[in-house]
Amino acid sequence: MATPSPETIDQAFRWSDLTGVLANAVLGGVLARQAGLDLVGFGTLAILSGLGGGLIRDTLLQAGTPAALTDYAYLLTALAGAALAYLLDVRGRLWDRVFPCLDAVAMGCWAAAGAQKTIGTGLGWLPAVLLGTITAVGGGTVRDVVLQRRPGIFGGPLYATAALVAAGVMVTMHALGLASVGPARRDGDGGRADPGRPVAQLGAARAPGLATDGSGREGLGLVVPPRGQTLPHHAESAPRIRTTTRSGTFPILRAPRGAPMTSALPQVLSGLDDARGWQEELYRDLHAHPELSHREHRTARLVAERLTSLGYDVRDGVGGTGVVGILRNGDGPTVLLRADMDALPIRERTGLAYASTDTADDDGQEVPVTHACGHDVHVVCLLGAAALLAGSTAAWGGAVVALFQPAEEVGTGAQGMLDDDLAALVGTPDVALAQHVLPYPVGTVGTRPGSFLSAADTLRITLHGRGAHGSMPQAAVDPVVLASMVVLRLQTIVSRELSPTTPAVLTIGSLHAGSAGNVISDEAVLQLNVRTYDEATRTQVLDAVTRIVRAECAASGSPQEPTVEVVDHYPPTVNDADTTARVRAAFDTAFGDAVFDIDLQTASEDFSVVPDALGTPYCYWGNGGIDPDAYAVAQEAGRIASDVPVNHSPTFSPVVQPTLDTGTSAMVTAALAWLAPDGDRPA
Repeated sequence: MATPSPETIDQAFRWSDLTGVLANAVLGGVLARQAGLDLVGFGTLAILSGLGGGLIRDTLLQAGTPAALTDYAYLLTALAGAALAYLLDVRGRLWDRVFPCLDAVAMGCWAAAGAQKTIGTGLGWLPAVLLGTITAVGGGTVRDVVLQRRPGIFGGPLYATAALVAAGVMVTMHALGLASVGPARRDGDGGRADPGRPVAQLGAARAPGLATDGSGREGLGLVVPPRGQTLPHHAESAPRIRTTTRSGTFPILRAPRGAPMTSALPQVLSGLDDARGWQEELYRDLHAHPELSHREHRTARLVAERLTSLGYDVRDGVGGTGVVGILRNGDGPTVLLRADMDALPIRERTGLAYASTDTADDDGQEVPVTHACGHDVHVVCLLGAAALLAGSTAAWGGAVVALFQPAEEVGTGAQGMLDDDLAALVGTPDVALAQHVLPYPVGTVGTRPGSFLSAADTLRITLHGRGAHGSMPQAAVDPVVLASMVVLRLQTIVSRELSPTTPAVLTIGSLHAGSAGNVISDEAVLQLNVRTYDEATRTQVLDAVTRIVRAECAASGSPQEPTVEVVDHYPPTVNDADTTARVRAAFDTAFGDAVFDIDLQTASEDFSVVPDALGTPYCYWGNGGIDPDAYAVAQEAGRIASDVPVNHSPTFSPVVQPTLDTGTSAMVTAALAWLAPDGDRPA
C-alpha cells in the first residue's frame, strides 16, 4: 500500500483544519440568526466560534502571535461560514440533528491540530490532550457564553468525547513513533508556517518528532530562502537534504535522529516571528548609519534603549561607548553574550537601497563609513536573542549578560571595557559566547574547537638611509632599495622558516619613501601584518622579522639601526574544547545538517580579551551570510575566493534573511545550553 507523501498529509490536515473553522463558523452564524443579530453579529460569532479555541491555546502556550491572526485563510473561512449562515435559513428537525454532528466534526479536526502543536513545544502527553481539547471546544464555549447559552461541552457526551478522542489519537501516534502521520509544518488551529518566507522558526510552527522529510531524519527545522533547489555548503560542510512543501521544493535542515529535544528552545524561539519585523527594520537603520570605532554613540543609544525596554539592568558608556545589559532570572549560571558595534572607513558599493552614504572625520580627514564587516548583523542578532530570552523567563534560569563592545576594528574596545571596571560589573560568567557573520552560504553555522581566529600583530618598520640627489646615488644609502630587499626577504619567513603544516600569514601592506622622483630619501617606512595561531609561532615570526630587517640594514650600510614597533595586537581566539562541544551538540539538535566544521580563520579580533581576563571559558562560531545561489555559482566555477565578497570588502552585504534569524537562533540555542541544559529551567 502506497504511503502518502508529506505534502499530501500536510494538505489533508490543512483542509481538515479549515473544514473545522468553516463548520463552527456556520454554527455560530446559525445561532446569530436565532438570536436576531445583525450582519456584524453574524461575523463576530463566526470568528469567535471558528477561531476562539486556537487563540486561547496559543495564548496559554505563549507561542508568539496566534496563528489565526497571521494567516488570512482562517479569518476569511470564518467569515465565509457566517455568510453561508446569513444567506441560508437552516432550521427545523433536520438541522437539530445535524447540528451536534457538525459540531463534533469541527471538534475532532481541531483537537488533533491542538494536540500536535502542544507536543511541538515540548510539553508532555497530558498537556497535549488538555490543550487539544481546549482548542476544540474553546471557540464554541466562548460563543455560547456570549449568547448566554449553556456551553455545548456540558450538554452531552458526544460533544467533548470527539475532542478527547481526537487529541488522544494524536498523542498516542506520537508516543508510538508514528510521527509522520502528522503534518510536516503546522501552526495548529488557525494558521500554518509559510514556506515562502525565510524563517528559522524552531518552535511551535514545526513540531519536533512530527516534521519529517521521508528520509527518517527528524527534528527541529530551519527553512532556508527558496532561492534554489539545493543548499550549497562549504567544501567541508555537512550533506544536505530537501523536502517538498505546498509552494515547491526547498532545503530544510534537520537535526539527526535521536538528537535530544528540549522544551525550552522552542518555547524561547516561538517569539522569533514577533521580533523579526523590528529586527529587520533596525538592521537596515544601523547599516545605513554606521559609526567608526569609539564613536558608536547612536548605535549605543539604540541598544541601551532597547535593552531597557526589555527589562535589563543597563549600564552604558562602559569603556567609552560600550553597553552592558544584565537580566537576572533566579538561580543558575551566568552567560555572557557579546556583539561588536563599530564600522569601517570604507566606501560601500553594494547598491543596496539602504547602503551607507555617511562620512566621518578620521584624524582630520573625511572618510566614508560602512558596516563592511557585519557588526550591524551582530548587534541586531544579540538584541533579538536578548528579547527572546526576556520574553520567556519561565523557560530558563540564571543570568544573561548582553555585552555590546565598541572599537573591535582597532583592537582597543575589549580592553577599554575591562579598564572601566567591567569585571566589577559582570563578575565571572560561567561562559562567554560570540559569533561572526562570514562568507559562507546563508543559514549555515560553523564551529571548531581550539584555534578559530588568528593572533594579529601590525608592525611599523622605519629604515634609515642617507639622502642625496637622484643623479648622485654613490653619495646615498638608498632606503627604497633597502626596503625592497627587506620586503623580498620577509616573504621567506613563512615559506622557508616555518613548517609547511604551521599556518601563518605575513603581509606588507604599506611602503612609503621619498616625495620626488629626483630625490633619494633618507627614510622608508613599511607597515606589515602578521597572523599566527599560537604564541610559539608568533614569537618565531616576530623574531625573524627583526633579525631580517637588521641584517638587511647592516648589509646596505644603513647609518642607523632600524626601528621595529608593534602598532597593535590582537590575541588569538582559541575556543575551549568542552565549551565548544556543548555548543556544537546544541547546534546539531537545532540546526541539523546546517552545522559544519569551519576552516581555521585567518581574521582576528579582540573578543577573547574579555573572557580571558575574567577567567571564563568561551566559544566563538561563524554564521553564513552569502546568497546560496551566488555561492553555488562561484563554487561550481572554482572562484569562491574571487567571486564571493568577504568581510571588509566594499561589496560585502549579508542576505538579510535568514541571516538575522540564524544568528538570533544560534545565540539563543547556545545560551540555553547553560541556562536550560536539560531542556528545562534549572531547579
